[in-house]
Order: sequence, then structure tokens, then C-alpha cells
Amino acid sequence: MRDNILDRRFEGKAVRLRLVGVEEPIEGVVDEVSKYEIGVRTPKGPVVVFRHSIAYVEVSQADLHGFSSEELEDVIITPEMSGSDVTVVLFDKTRIDGKLSKVSKYEIGVRTGDRALIIPKSTISYVVFQGVEARGSR
Repeated sequence: MRDNILDRRFEGKAVRLRLVGVEEPIEGVVDEVSKYEIGVRTPKGPVVVFRHSIAYVEVSQADLHGFSSEELEDVIITPEMSGSDVTVVLFDKTRIDGKLSKVSKYEIGVRTGDRALIIPKSTISYVVFQGVEARGSR
């Protein structure tokens, strides 16, 4: 089972990190990835970002290719839901409309417009699935 979508495969890739409570995003190249931190090389120098502070990470759509296939336990949003149209609402009331692309234990990947977002589940208030009837409803 994969814990995070944003893992060592992203080292060397350009990203834009939107942080909780911070106005300006951090843009740079992922230098190192660990369980709790992301190291990013920026024009101003190296920055270490703590995962719990990330609202979402913008990446190239090519970097979020394919669909998840991992088995996840104790979750409702599963890889089988990949391809669904969703609206993701973050705690800060940011609304993100797109297509669910990847699911991991702690993050979801959403394609929106010409970009892809990796969103930590810890910053999500709720996810609305468009055009899907809830189980058990009549």
C-alpha cells in the first residue's frame, strides 16, 4: 500500500506548494522526500516543508499519470473511484473541481484544467462526487 502520492518518484520534478496560512506559494524542484518533510530547491535557496502544512501541491499532469491500484483499508474513497468528477473543499473553503486520478492512504490526486493537484487528506473538509448516487439511497 502506498502512503503518499508525493514520494521519491517526484525528486527532480518542478512543483508549486500551496501552504496552509501562507499567501505566496513555494515554487521549485523537489530535492528530497521523507515521511514528514519535502525538501525543495527554490531560487531563494533550499526550503524544507512539513507535510502537515501543505494545502495542495501543483504538479504537471504528466507527473500524475495513470490510476491508483493499491488496496486501501478503512477508507471510503478508494482507487476504484478514480475517474470520477469531484469537488474537493478544503478547510480554508478553497473549492477544487476536477477528476479524481489517484488515491493513497494520506493523499488524493485530482486533475483540474491543465494541471494536477496532490491534496493531503488532512487539509480536506469534504469531497463531493458529481453524478453519483449514494449507496443505500433510493
